Amino acid sequence: MHVDWSALGEVALVSLIFGVGVAVVFALGVAAMARRAVAIAEKKLPSIVDTSVAGLCFAACLAAVFYGLYLIIPQFH
Repeated sequence: MHVDWSALGEVALVSLIFGVGVAVVFALGVAAMARRAVAIAEKKLPSIVDTSVAGLCFAACLAAVFYGLYLIIPQFH
């Protein structure tokens, strides 16, 4: 049995980078939503930047999930 170690390392590195990347983007979205919630609780107008950042972060996470499903399910190809 022959193992292509460079291909295995490449797959491991890419999955690590994207796995951590999606988690970081989701955490940024949660932090932006928390800043928005604090502003609302303090009876201030929430920043449009926080709302936009949260929406973009969650949309990017959703896109990553759908892309992963596209890669996994053969009927989509």
